[in-house]
Amino acid sequence: MNDSPEHLVQSFLLGSKQTRSGQRRLELLKKVDSLGSLSKAAKACGMTYKGAWQAVEAMNEAAGVKLVNASKGGAGGGGMLLTDAGKQLMNAYILFQDQMQHWMRHLEELSPGVLSQLDVMRKISMKTSARNLFHGTVKSIQAGSVNCEVVLSVGKSTEVVAQITPSSLERLNLEAGSDVYALIKASWVLLAEEMEGCKTSARNQFCGEIVQLDAGAVNSDVTIALEGGNKISAIVTNGSVEAMGLKKGGRACALVKASHVLLAVAD
Repeated sequence: MNDSPEHLVQSFLLGSKQTRSGQRRLELLKKVDSLGSLSKAAKACGMTYKGAWQAVEAMNEAAGVKLVNASKGGAGGGGMLLTDAGKQLMNAYILFQDQMQHWMRHLEELSPGVLSQLDVMRKISMKTSARNLFHGTVKSIQAGSVNCEVVLSVGKSTEVVAQITPSSLERLNLEAGSDVYALIKASWVLLAEEMEGCKTSARNQFCGEIVQLDAGAVNSDVTIALEGGNKISAIVTNGSVEAMGLKKGGRACALVKASHVLLAVAD
């Protein structure tokens, strides 16, 4: 792992561009320092008390030292103060934040529009085993006691529906407008003929033109172009390709269960 200052700055910029989650934990720590209470800090950051506690625990674990000292209190928790290690981290964060903003303004003056490329840089820097990676924003969330349905807008007329647990929803700090990635393994994608007039149990149905078909010894890699520029790939058997008459330039639909969509945020 490259832990050089240059790499850390790059990771911070690429991970926080237009996201609510990238700096949320440190902002929570900043509020704890100024308000002296986790419950007040959580409210100020738009987080639940449970989510704030989980964020504090995650920060302590990542730092390897205790960042806060909590005192017992009534319902909703007592007071909370930063430890020396927490204060050192907060001072470094404030300094870094100020200098980063100064540097970004200077960079924009040197080359207007350069900061707009950070989003592209962030996308291509991600590494994942999932063939299909969609980037967008949360359109709506329907919370349930067992599962939550998250609808993402990932491009012109294209939506992705994911089903995750309430704990995952809270851990990712998702809300309407959040910046998020949807990951789908190619082996989880089922192919079908045009779905007009048909109903399936799969919440996600992506139809378009087959733009690539690479046949292997047993399986084929089929890529479908969707409206708005997105693409989705599926791994299917050669027998299925032959039975369905799939070919480059033809039409097909990709079906994906909502439970097979993984969500990720830059952190």
